[in-house]
Amino acid sequence: MIFDELVEIFKTVMPQMDASRLKPESVLTTDLGIDSLNMMLLAITVEDRFGIKFEAGVKLDTVSDIMEYIEKCKES
Repeated sequence: MIFDELVEIFKTVMPQMDASRLKPESVLTTDLGIDSLNMMLLAITVEDRFGIKFEAGVKLDTVSDIMEYIEKCKES
């Protein structure tokens, strides 16, 4: 499941974060405290893990947004 894989990615990228706070509706910046460096590391790790590429300008605010983007890319 995509969510479970994302939890593992978040644990790797942000080991200091309490993974129990991670929910599909979690807002990346305010709820999870992700800054621009962590966002970049997260994006690179997600791209590698799922074999996708984030398009420039794509707006991802929540964990659910990332999940939907991955699903959309995998369908293409």
